Amino acid sequence: MKLNLIPKPNKLEELGGVRNLNDGELTLRRDETIPAEGYRLMLTADVALLEFSTDAGAFYGKQTLRQLRREDGTVPLVKIEDAPEFAWRGFMIDSSRHIQTLDEIKAFIEAAASFKCNVFHWHFCDDPGWRMESERYPLLNSVGSWRDGWGFNNPNPERYGGYFTKAQIRDLVQFCADRFITVVPEFDIPGHSSAVIKSYPWLSCTEEEVDVTTNAGVFSNVLCAGKDETFAFCEGVLEEIMELFPGKYIHIGGDEVPKDHWKACPKCQARIKAEGLKDAEELQGYFTKRIAAFLRSHGKTPIGWNEVLDAGMLPQDVVAAKWHDRRNLCDPFANAGGRIIMEETSNVYLDYDYRTTPLKKTYSYDLLPDSLTEEGKKNVLGVEAPIWTEWVETFDRMCYMCFPRLAAMAEVGWTKRERKDYEDFKRRIEAHRDALAALGVKMAPQSDWDPA
Repeated sequence: MKLNLIPKPNKLEELGGVRNLNDGELTLRRDETIPAEGYRLMLTADVALLEFSTDAGAFYGKQTLRQLRREDGTVPLVKIEDAPEFAWRGFMIDSSRHIQTLDEIKAFIEAAASFKCNVFHWHFCDDPGWRMESERYPLLNSVGSWRDGWGFNNPNPERYGGYFTKAQIRDLVQFCADRFITVVPEFDIPGHSSAVIKSYPWLSCTEEEVDVTTNAGVFSNVLCAGKDETFAFCEGVLEEIMELFPGKYIHIGGDEVPKDHWKACPKCQARIKAEGLKDAEELQGYFTKRIAAFLRSHGKTPIGWNEVLDAGMLPQDVVAAKWHDRRNLCDPFANAGGRIIMEETSNVYLDYDYRTTPLKKTYSYDLLPDSLTEEGKKNVLGVEAPIWTEWVETFDRMCYMCFPRLAAMAEVGWTKRERKDYEDFKRRIEAHRDALAALGVKMAPQSDWDPA
């Protein structure tokens, strides 16, 4: 019987034969020479040994052992020496456009953990709704967490919304920690801020009340970069975020920021003059640097979508998420010492249908293009696959869009390029269908993976 391991181990020797492996028979041994997330697993007729240097490595070794175990309780005799190719193997869930239940997110995380994903990027605020409880700014919940319907012709304008309480968030963060997944919260600023400005209109340049948006798009409602009150608000929200999310990274968005209001705003223009900036583009650079400095003072590392590079002012300790790099700035940033995460729309945006992004396209994603120097390749942290939910209204639809493509992304991030085999991956992932279904995660049928 062929093995169905995902991601595919980087060094595997099949010894032939099987053995029973009862609870308590596996010997665990710490070996500091093994890479941080790596492990060695030896299953012979006489030995059942798992070696690792960290608890994360032990967890991944046990995930491999779980996938090896057959229905009759036996395991094949193997020697595996394994460690990930990339440190960042992430997925993003958009809870703003359409919100999920806590149990649904946990089921999704359980599935992702089974494939050795280790980062959950949580996009919990955007124009269509704010999803994190805020005690400091309660209108974010009573006002900004709710909207009237969804869609361009808004066929069902019922009240829609909700948010996750701080107790729920702490529970979810611990759930992830138990599976060695770091949660990266995203406070998307200064754009995508309709829900925030609906709650507190004084944060905008015009101070006019706007609606929490009920359709997809890029909107002119951005935070005013000319007011110190804006930065005080952002820092207050970030302090609440840091209380809930102990991880090293915080995502500050920075994508799709229309600058029409800034160009017409006396306070923004005064800020440009006072700081010696050229234009509104550099004003965003100033905004990003100021927020990044605040996070840095609290021991956090900021991440921003690749537009934060546009002004040419980004400190190298800010990580750039490469999603749609129209100006081709990410690779030069990495070549010069900056760090990037690969999550391009072309390969790993999981809300694109399978005709746009077939499974094979995701599996073939090259994280180290020729435009990167050898130094630049060292600065690629890894890969992340977002699922945006403008048109993904239910959990079943989200699972259909993400699986098996998220598993393919996990193998892209873990397995060396020369070890990958697409036809073999299709065989292996199909063997996981029942296990995913048991979690409540319904995978797309094979007939949909690679349409003509």
